[in-house]
Amino acid sequence: MNPDALFSTPRKIQAWLDIEVALAHSQAELGMIPVYAAVEIARQGRLERLDQRALLDDMAATKAPIVSLVKFLAAACEGDAGGYVHWGATTQNVMQTAEVLLLRDAHRDLLARLAASLDALAGHAERGATVVMAGRTQRRHALPITFGFKVAAWIDELLRHETRFREAEPRVFTLVFGGAVGGWHSFDGRGEALQRTLANRLDLGCFQVPSRAVYDHMVEYVLLLGLLASTCAKIAQELFTLMGEEIGEVREDLDEAVVGSSTMPQKVNPKLSVQVIALAARLRAQLGLALDAGQISHEGDAASSQMLYAAVDTACPLALEMLAALEALIIGLRIEPDAMRANLALSDGLINGENLMMALARGGLGRQRAHDLVHEAALAAGESGRAFREVLADDARVRAVLDPAGLEAALAPEHYLGDCVRLAEQQARRARHLAADIRRRLP
Repeated sequence: MNPDALFSTPRKIQAWLDIEVALAHSQAELGMIPVYAAVEIARQGRLERLDQRALLDDMAATKAPIVSLVKFLAAACEGDAGGYVHWGATTQNVMQTAEVLLLRDAHRDLLARLAASLDALAGHAERGATVVMAGRTQRRHALPITFGFKVAAWIDELLRHETRFREAEPRVFTLVFGGAVGGWHSFDGRGEALQRTLANRLDLGCFQVPSRAVYDHMVEYVLLLGLLASTCAKIAQELFTLMGEEIGEVREDLDEAVVGSSTMPQKVNPKLSVQVIALAARLRAQLGLALDAGQISHEGDAASSQMLYAAVDTACPLALEMLAALEALIIGLRIEPDAMRANLALSDGLINGENLMMALARGGLGRQRAHDLVHEAALAAGESGRAFREVLADDARVRAVLDPAGLEAALAPEHYLGDCVRLAEQQARRARHLAADIRRRLP
């Protein structure tokens, strides 16, 4: 489904009708209203059976959508069944429950798209498991890694997001149905039974106290989306940086028709990475609104409701669009091993300083003396303009431990990868396994 259609007005109205129908069935099951009334309410509880244009006009006039909806639904019912529509309920019960149901639909789409992104990342982790590149900290060369290792870290982080979303499901997808203020005033002592019956019918959990002044569960979901957006932006920002000519280690494989600039015909700018970054920023902008919405006055207020629904209705489509763009970015991503090798060579072996230090330490110098030796050699190379390996080869302390072949081996990036290859392959397997598991769990 188009992300923007998830919280469209027709879907919201139909969700409200679904709640009214489920409420009627639940109340009939408990003997609170006649069964025939519930059957008739269900028969008429489809948006296409109502005069939609007149309904929308009435909603605009009353500025109370559920009041208008109940009036139209009741009028559509035959006999006295319409008199049992919305029995003992309040507007917020219906609107919040519908919002949770629509949020659950969005959540399922989000998990499906997350699974697709994990599959795409798994492919890069596998293919890049042995592709050596410079690992960078503080934006400078640190140690050799593989591209697959870089991807493995992204996979691991996204898997934690999946865990957060899964663990939040029982809290987020919850029915809050307690009447006007949440105390079950109009249900003759059967409010708790009604909430439980309705929750079971809708496959939702329910709170111990169905207060209308409770939004933390939905605010939590927006915050989880914000965390996910932070990770997606980080991945896209990293790739965006690596695409610059000065680094050139990856590129977006764009169609030949794609144009980068209206005035610079030679340019083909990244498109998908910047789209992910922008969408993630817009999504994160909803977090403040959601947190404000959680500060409800007394037993409920409409301002908080409007803020919350605006945050949810905006954040969820943005999250789906962001994940779709991330998937497209990863699928279309091409790595440039030659550029990676060239960048590794820029420091003339300096990137393997730790490996050389440990080789010298094991050879009898000890860690601290070896550390000082390598540090001094790096400074000397920088000040004199000589090659790092030449400075090392001229040092008697180095020659006493390493022969020329040993020195070259210690400075070779491909010889110092730690567990990068294993971690890349391991996370690729985890990503594929979880992506398959997500699809199995989706309805």
